[in-house]
Amino acid sequence: MSNVSSRAWRRLALLSLLVAASSFAQPSLPVSDRAMLRQILQAMPKGGDLHNHLSGSIYAESYLRYAAADGICVDSVKLYITPCAADGSSSIVKASTLFAPYSSLYGTMLDALSMRQFRPTLESGHDHFFNTFGKFSAVSKTHVPEMLTEDVWRLASENVDYVETIFAPDFGRARELMKYEKPDASPAEMYKAMMASGEVQPIITAARAVIDQAEAAMRSNLHCGTPAAQPGCDSTVRYLYELHRGVPLDQLFAEMVVGYELATADSRVVGLNPVMPEDSYVSMHDFDAQMKMFAFFHQQYPKIHLTTHAGELVLGIVEPEGLRNHIRDSVMIASAERIGHGVDLTYEDDAAGLLKTMASRHVAVEVCLTSNDVILGVSGKAHPLRYYLAAGVPVALATDDPGVSRDDMTNQYMRAVQDQGLDYATLKRLARNSLEYSFAEGESLWTNHDYSKMNSACADASSSSCKSFVAANTKARIEWRLEQRLRDFEAKWK
Repeated sequence: MSNVSSRAWRRLALLSLLVAASSFAQPSLPVSDRAMLRQILQAMPKGGDLHNHLSGSIYAESYLRYAAADGICVDSVKLYITPCAADGSSSIVKASTLFAPYSSLYGTMLDALSMRQFRPTLESGHDHFFNTFGKFSAVSKTHVPEMLTEDVWRLASENVDYVETIFAPDFGRARELMKYEKPDASPAEMYKAMMASGEVQPIITAARAVIDQAEAAMRSNLHCGTPAAQPGCDSTVRYLYELHRGVPLDQLFAEMVVGYELATADSRVVGLNPVMPEDSYVSMHDFDAQMKMFAFFHQQYPKIHLTTHAGELVLGIVEPEGLRNHIRDSVMIASAERIGHGVDLTYEDDAAGLLKTMASRHVAVEVCLTSNDVILGVSGKAHPLRYYLAAGVPVALATDDPGVSRDDMTNQYMRAVQDQGLDYATLKRLARNSLEYSFAEGESLWTNHDYSKMNSACADASSSSCKSFVAANTKARIEWRLEQRLRDFEAKWK
């Protein structure tokens, strides 16, 4: 409760914290004045980022600095970061040389490691985007503390105070469990064998230590607790364990065991999320089997949250029938509580019925406008965002991979206004959704997702019971902070 002052409590109590009866007029946005719109939306409190890949959130400049600091190299022909070649290959050069005056390779590497200055020639936006991850993996696996610092700091600088970032802190050790899988074994038998092996817990312990070290280093890097504290010190960070749907089923099963166990053991790991291109052969071929695996693990771990990349597809990338069920089955079979992207909505079987189900179940959609544009070529009226909103499906804007996209959260709000026609009241609802539909621990500040009805514990916003309730529930606390910040923002802008 230290970050909510007594003065703030009194102010919020006086204002009643009743959204429907807000004393501030909803500001109108200067849609045609891009520069002014940017300033306003930069300052707007935006809640959280629920779809944020840690490695994809880091700008290429940082990866090149990591490589130079580590004394490793880059391949000047294939354009990726790599250990220095023992044979002295002429194409392998020290990363530190990129920082010399007039180095043209520096800019070329930035372009290769991101969507910077991308122009489709021999490569599509889809392929260039996904190919970047392998080009910086030599350092993204060894600089988690620095990466977490950059990600949280940049989001906080844009008034985003909560993030669920996606990564696997076991760094692939889950694969060690594959040796316990037998060709004809049932999921229950494989699960039992892995859990009885004695090898799961050491992986969990090591993964938790990675998070501990990264968070401690982040707080040190941001000078938290000192007069020089940087943005991000007051942020709340949670993690989604990264599964890989483009790998063989036996490896994915092993990852699920580790992911669900890690989320059970550590409250900071609030759920799981399968990544990798949804249109790859394995992702498409094994989709039905993967959904059944998620259904199995949901029975074993009914309280562990799941959000899935689903519907990050367009006509032409896959066969038409490949667009018919990925969102639906993720919701109906895998029991996903949120969907990432959801772009192929209108190609799904009975899209109207699917929308109705998602709205009634409060299945939220993480909408990533920039990456949908650069990867899939979907923007403006081609994007299904308006259908989700019209159907009452909860939506939150998200960055996805802002480092690769050369983008930020404010630009997602810019696109929502200029390309999708959203007004301030809708943006405010989306910001609230980003916390209400987060996997943050504890009860919500709101009753039944209704932003005009506070939890009964806060019927009197200045009461000790309300203060205790907010202090005891992370979700309520971050939502309370957002309400305070929104009111301050609107008071300055009325």
